Amino acid sequence: MARTETLGRLVFVDLTPPQACLDDDPPVDPEPLTCEEMAVIGKAMGHPARMEIIEFFQECKPHTVGQIADHLALAQSTVSEHLRILRNANILRTEDEGPRTWHCLNRSVLKRFARDTEAATIRTDR
Repeated sequence: MARTETLGRLVFVDLTPPQACLDDDPPVDPEPLTCEEMAVIGKAMGHPARMEIIEFFQECKPHTVGQIADHLALAQSTVSEHLRILRNANILRTEDEGPRTWHCLNRSVLKRFARDTEAATIRTDR
């Protein structure tokens, strides 16, 4: 949460990300993702701009849609749509805090997706 302190005319803002963003190694649900969940996540990750957004948010800190758009050289409306798709796939979590929005990867879901994708490559006919 952002904490504001005033010292004279100076204003200090403590930008501490939400606890969910600070967990680099979240526990992974042992239950496999459903086929539908796998498809939704795979489809969401199937666009180069969304993969760039995922890379951009490996470090969790507050960004406005405008900042993301500038970084990716895309229109704000386009970035908003990509963020919506990533949120709907549960890949990205957001938390509003005043004028800022924290964007954090849902590392647990990404780890489950990677685990379940790898499991699909294992031959069982031997």
